[in-house]
Formats: sequence, C-alpha cells, structure tokens
Amino acid sequence: MPSTTFYILYTANLAFILTNLYGWLLKWFYRPMAYNDHFNELFPAQRSVGMLYLLQVLELPYLFQVGDANALLYVNAFAMLFFPMQMLVMCKGYFFPRVRFQREDYWMFFPAAIVVLPLLLQAVHLVNIPEGYRPWAIGTATLVFAVYFYLSINMALEIGRGIKRVNEATYADSDDFPVRFARIIQWVPTVICVVMAINFYADNPMVKAVRDVLFTFVNIWFCIFTLNPWRKVFTPREEEIIEQMEQNDTSINRLSEERYDELSRRLEEMLTKQHVFTEPHITIDTLMQQLGTNANYIAEVIRRSGYQSFYDMICQHRVRYAISMIHQYPDKKLQDIAFQCGFSSPASMTKAFKSQGKGVPSKYR
Repeated sequence: MPSTTFYILYTANLAFILTNLYGWLLKWFYRPMAYNDHFNELFPAQRSVGMLYLLQVLELPYLFQVGDANALLYVNAFAMLFFPMQMLVMCKGYFFPRVRFQREDYWMFFPAAIVVLPLLLQAVHLVNIPEGYRPWAIGTATLVFAVYFYLSINMALEIGRGIKRVNEATYADSDDFPVRFARIIQWVPTVICVVMAINFYADNPMVKAVRDVLFTFVNIWFCIFTLNPWRKVFTPREEEIIEQMEQNDTSINRLSEERYDELSRRLEEMLTKQHVFTEPHITIDTLMQQLGTNANYIAEVIRRSGYQSFYDMICQHRVRYAISMIHQYPDKKLQDIAFQCGFSSPASMTKAFKSQGKGVPSKYR
C-alpha cells in the first residue's frame, strides 16, 4: 500500500493541476455579463493567462510517478523555466496591450524547451540518458533561467514606470483597478521565479508538495481577484459623479450656497496658497480628507468653479505655478521646476503645457 507521504505528494500535485485546469476553463470560456461590453479592454491578456494555466498539465508525468527522481527533476525544471516566460507574456499582454508579443517573440520559449524535452523523455522512459546527466541538466537550466530572471526584473521595473506614467497622465485614484492591480502584481513574476528556483535546486518531493499547495491557493485567489463579478469599468470618481448630476439632479444632495462658498474659498486657498497640487500623485481623496467633506460635494465645487474635472484643475494650477517659477527663477533648470510643481518629469510638464495651449515651457524664459 502507498505510504502517507505518497498520498500527500499525490494530493498536492493533483490539486495544483486541477486548479490550473479550472483556471484555464475560466480564462478561455467564462465571460462575465457584468462587464461583457468592456471585456477586451479589461482583460487584454485573457488567453495568455489561460495558456499559463493550461501548460501545467505537462506536470502529469510527475503525477503518475510521484517521488521519482527523474520525474521530479523534469517537473521542477519545467516549472522554473516555463513559468517566468509565460508570466512575461501575460504581463506584457495585460499591462502593455499595445505592445503585444509578436509571433517571433515566442521563440524565447525555445531554449527552455530544449532543456526540458530530454528531461521529459527521460521521465516517461522513452529515452535513457547516460548517468551523470544531472549536473549538466542543472547547469544548462540555470543559464537559461538567469536570462529569464533578468527579463522578469526588467518587466517589474517597466510596470513600475508604467504606474508612474499613468498616475502623472491621469492622476489616477485608488479606484483605478489596473493601477491597483499593477501595484499588487508588479513583483509577483520575480517572486515566482525565486520560488521556482528554490524548488528546483532543493530537488525534494516535499518541497515540491509545499510549492503545489502554495500555488493552488494563489491560483484560486488570482481567479477570484481578476474575475470579480462586482468589478466595474474604471471611471474617475469625480467625472462619474458629475455625469450623475447632469442626468439626475436628485441623485445626490446639492450644496447650499453658503456651503459652496465655504468649500470654494477653502479649495482656492489650498490651491493658491498651500499649493497642494505640488504633491506628485494627488487624488481627490486628498482633498476629501483636508476639506472634511465627500467626493460628491468636491466634484460639485470643481464643476461650479469652471473646471472640466479634477484632473483639469490640478493641471491648470501646476502649469500656472510652473510659468511663475520660470519667470521668477530664469536660471533654474526646467527639470527642477517640473519636480517642484508636482510633475514627475520635464516631459510630463511639457505635455501639460501643450494640453493647456501654452506651447513649450522653454518659451517662457
């Protein structure tokens, strides 16, 4: 009779494979009606994520030979080499959908396949690799993994730069799902690479079982988090509120004139005297806290004050402040002025100037 250890190893691997198959079915065939109209916009990497799940059926040779040394080496090498590459495809498709992987980019899987294929054939007893192959297999897998690990770190850094660009361009608030998701998942591919490497070099069935249990729960969390039926397409909060006001004035309580005058005066003071807009990633939540009111009232004050949106208000004040600083400090670098005004870079400041019809900052020297 199989031992208790065998049942633990077998159950852990079976649960991992089944949750991956379930994830594949969800990602390829489930389309929530709650956001059906925006599905491609919200899930640009849906197929890539599904493929990541489906690839895990290649762990079946280990399931049929739990604990076997050759099968264990194969499945650990497969996980360490294919997980990072597929995560890169997934991240590029989700966070940078306009720069998708081209067909030739998938040749990057080729080195991993070259390393893993002999180990797979050995695991299923189709070939008999001579004794002493393990050090060569481990060394080759390490070289390929080092390249993939480097690409994974670059992807994490690029996602981080993307977060900053989004925040600067749209002043995205905490309700922006892609930005929140990017912050959560930014270093996940790199962490997964490290976990897979530990699993590979440990070369131990119990370590593999722990990894299977861990990733089973990760798979379940990921499916629930990314296919949340209550999730809505992101709309900046203040713009959504203004749209509601225009459609139905009774949908929210209108400000009295006295209250409007008070909030308008305090907001103007925060902008012109306290220069709150110099905070790099200010959101409407910041104003809510400092004014002690809610987003509905702030949105109404912004609209009645003549601004198109919260973003427009912040942008206008940053540009005005930048122009005044350029006049006041003609020898100061534009880069320093950009940072002091709340922009993340001189390029962002130039973009804001042009959006306000002000040309380029340098002309104000």
